[in-house]
Amino acid sequence: MIYPANYDITILQNATFKTQIRCTQGRKTITSIQTVSGMPTFTAACHDLEADDKVVFTGSSACGLNENTVYYVIASGLTADAFQVSATVSGSSLAITGDFANTLYVAKPVDITGYTVDADIKETTNYTQVATFSCSLITPADGLAQLLLVPATTVGLDVGTYAYDVSLTSGGGERYYWLTGNAAVVRTYSRT
Repeated sequence: MIYPANYDITILQNATFKTQIRCTQGRKTITSIQTVSGMPTFTAACHDLEADDKVVFTGSSACGLNENTVYYVIASGLTADAFQVSATVSGSSLAITGDFANTLYVAKPVDITGYTVDADIKETTNYTQVATFSCSLITPADGLAQLLLVPATTVGLDVGTYAYDVSLTSGGGERYYWLTGNAAVVRTYSRT
């Protein structure tokens, strides 16, 4: 099952809007990072991760981690509450620099191979559809999709706040509303 998330976006009139989003599940809060010789062990209670699982970190770009980049859990240091990661499958532990200061989360990307992605923008008062994103799968095995609005679409959007949602439909017809949020359309002075 794919659970919904909320993410607000801003769209400029008469401009290209393009964003890549990743479908994840099982998000856990990292409660500590213990570093020995630059090799971190992350702690997240009952994380349910196994060796070679793909994971992404969000919430902080501290510690030298690249936010929303796919890493792999390694067998070394793996317990029910602790894990280490590598940049490659079965690779060496990733070395980090810097301090752990902000909230950090870990989650598993969902394989959306064979799914189709659909996303629309609607009025918040009467739910009239005002635009449709062009959607594509970038790296479906890693849950990565792209939403795109071209200037020919954004030029026609009035300034204001709308609602949008993103749905995923499996090859078998199961449909999940995976992402929702507000879409704020901001004025640009080059609008014709």
